[in-house]
Amino acid sequence: MTDELERRVAQLESEVRRLRAREEALATFNQYLYGIDTGFIPDILDAFSENAILDVINFPPDGVDMHFEGRSEMEPLYERYQSRSGIISGGHNATNISLVIQETSDTASLTSYFTTTRPGGIQGGRYEGFLALESDKKWRFSKLAIISSWGWKTDTAKLSDSVTIDRSLFGGKSAQ
Repeated sequence: MTDELERRVAQLESEVRRLRAREEALATFNQYLYGIDTGFIPDILDAFSENAILDVINFPPDGVDMHFEGRSEMEPLYERYQSRSGIISGGHNATNISLVIQETSDTASLTSYFTTTRPGGIQGGRYEGFLALESDKKWRFSKLAIISSWGWKTDTAKLSDSVTIDRSLFGGKSAQ
């Protein structure tokens, strides 16, 4: 093999690693979002490294800032979503996702806008964080900030009941 061909193959291998890393890191973000929307607490917590930092800024309804270090500190925050277990509530909409994989293909930065809709309110903000590839080959957040930028109370009228996960092709989780 010529030097030029070896260089091109190495370059392609590097690019494939980065593209795979991008897809796997994005899958972690989706795991987190689907976990919240269906009450899968283990999936939510598994999206974070054991010692991850989570900052929740301007949390509604009263604009409280919260700081958590490690999964065990985060767990009580996410237990409020347990009531959705078995229901596809689908309240999170993430848009304008920017996911940048570093040259080493083992760390990434992520930003995304979000909107959440629930009976009685709508809110929006940004996710900003860092992910890393861990020794078990799973991407997890090492740091995540959830910034609630705005929120409104709304008058709502029920149109239909929620759908249970048994009616989902994927059991309420993202496609795998």
